Amino acid sequence: MRKILTVFVFIITLIVLTACKTTSTEKSENTNNTSSSGTTTAIDNTPGSLKFNLAFDNYERTMTYNQGDPLVMPDGKTFVQGDLKPVWQYISEELNIDFEDVTIQDQSGAEMINFSATTQFTDADIYGGNSIGDELMAYGAQGYFVNLNEHLNSMPNFKAYLDEYPSVKKAITAYDGGIYHIPYVAEIDNFARMYEVRESWVKTLLDSPLSGLETETAQITTAFQPYWIGSNARNIQNVIQLQNTAATGGLLTRNVALTKLVDYIKVTYPTFASQPSKLFLGAEAKYDIDELVALWRVIRLSPNTLSKLETGTANPEAVIAPYFVRQSSYREELFRLANYFNGQRVHGSDSYGSRFYLDNEGELQFSYAEDSFLQILDSFKAMYSEGLIHQEFADKSNKTNFRMDFYGKDTVVSHKLFGFMTFDFTASTTGIKDQTDVTAILPPVSKINGGNEFVHYIENTRVIKPDGWSISKTTTGKDLDDALRLFDYMFSEEGNVVQNYGVPANIDQNEQFTAPDGTKHPKLNAWFLEQATEHSSGDASTFVRDYIGGNMPIGYSKEIGFEYQYTSAQGFASWKLYNEANIFSSTYKATTSPYFSLVPPVFSLTEVDSDILATLNIGDSQVDAMFAYVTGAQNAAADWEAIKQLYVAAGIEDYIDIYRVAYESMK
Repeated sequence: MRKILTVFVFIITLIVLTACKTTSTEKSENTNNTSSSGTTTAIDNTPGSLKFNLAFDNYERTMTYNQGDPLVMPDGKTFVQGDLKPVWQYISEELNIDFEDVTIQDQSGAEMINFSATTQFTDADIYGGNSIGDELMAYGAQGYFVNLNEHLNSMPNFKAYLDEYPSVKKAITAYDGGIYHIPYVAEIDNFARMYEVRESWVKTLLDSPLSGLETETAQITTAFQPYWIGSNARNIQNVIQLQNTAATGGLLTRNVALTKLVDYIKVTYPTFASQPSKLFLGAEAKYDIDELVALWRVIRLSPNTLSKLETGTANPEAVIAPYFVRQSSYREELFRLANYFNGQRVHGSDSYGSRFYLDNEGELQFSYAEDSFLQILDSFKAMYSEGLIHQEFADKSNKTNFRMDFYGKDTVVSHKLFGFMTFDFTASTTGIKDQTDVTAILPPVSKINGGNEFVHYIENTRVIKPDGWSISKTTTGKDLDDALRLFDYMFSEEGNVVQNYGVPANIDQNEQFTAPDGTKHPKLNAWFLEQATEHSSGDASTFVRDYIGGNMPIGYSKEIGFEYQYTSAQGFASWKLYNEANIFSSTYKATTSPYFSLVPPVFSLTEVDSDILATLNIGDSQVDAMFAYVTGAQNAAADWEAIKQLYVAAGIEDYIDIYRVAYESMK
């Protein structure tokens, strides 16, 4: 009876929200159905069973509930360690299919694929994970995964989605015309991550008289050299040059660094003379990478002032991180700053593994092996040596959530870790519990695409992701029909709601959410938001993935409506700032220059291509060498040229050629 009532309430909600498409559940009520072969047959209503191998390099993010504490839903249903999460139990019941999670819970997508390939993908029906789109497409073309193109008659909702979004269809079509995986599609062409800072730090340090700040004794040895100088000069003076020249014996103090920065702003930007913080904050911001580093120096040298600002008590032992990433697995966020060294492209799509981009002539280039990119490592190395970058950011053995440490523990007694700036998703970053100061700032200005004008540019927009899932070719008969029903369900009205917002128990049944643009969405109820605060410090995205089982990087289309609902006031202000600013960004619809074009999330490689690539050894070893160089690790490369030689020795030229041919075939 409980299930009947739940389903009834949910169906009523969907009728209120919108006119429903035909869902997989509705189809199961019909007498006949179109089978995977395209013919009309009687439905087999016997329960089905599917095995899943979905690996996301995070045991909390799989289908299985892996939290130490039970989760009690509003209806009293309790989920304990080892259960399927609420979303997956709900879908299992709705589709009348038993789900078995056979995933090694903390395995990465790449590890899963490599292991499963040795058994020819026979240990599960459905395979998916993070950053494995290339592999799913390649193995699919080799005959290991079902060609979904041959079964679109059984997937009317997915077919309608591809018709509506041809860019998605193009991006996932292999060289042989087959579609072997369905990707996780983020909110295409919306801004993804933004640069967030503690606004009050900038205002306190730059807009207050020096006498009003705490005394500071910290020093740094200057290493960073100005970029916008000489023939490349942006202004008559350069603030980094001013600070470096004023340093005594190479040692820079807070008072010297701050005085030079404030005086420089007043001379160079007279409209900001009365409020120097405006160089960095608000819609008028126009700082460049040198000016940002100059600010970071002041922040790094102000532990007493900033710890007192946050806790009420000055703490000379406070650890101030001017720039940090969410966790060490996000360490490549640092490289995005290369955009602000004369517009250097880094990632052609929103994935660390997407290291190809299109140059102005439309030719595919591999950023990580370019001299123009590798030279910037010297600047990152200098930043790190000055303590401007969190000192543990690149240590992959450290699994700490740095964002929570640096933004989310200000009120914890004896806590002494404080961060200033990061690059992350705005809703979750500004929504951290008790954090009301963090907000977005515009990206640094830079010349881009060979132009002479300094503009705001951000490479990171929401895209078709290289994550997703496929059906093993060994899955046949009713199991195949069930797998196709599941895949199509995610693009039905009901399935879209479940994967985007969760189960009926965490959705308000009486009211919709109205977004800033006037659109209507299912509304997360008070229970959900309270639980997100309790279990994930207000990060609803983490809560829905790790506890409820929604928003997972499988084959579905993510809606912005979920993210809106846990966005703070400063988060909305951040979106408004970015949406109203004249920010250049990457898009699937670029018309002015290939430079602004997003590349496909995955490339269709032949079996021969894959065999050759397997011999080239281009991958993590070179990236690890970059971070060893930046952090000054033992046995690190002597210079960036040595890192370039690692790529050359590993066969980078053949690697690039293979992907260029693959890209041309996809075009």
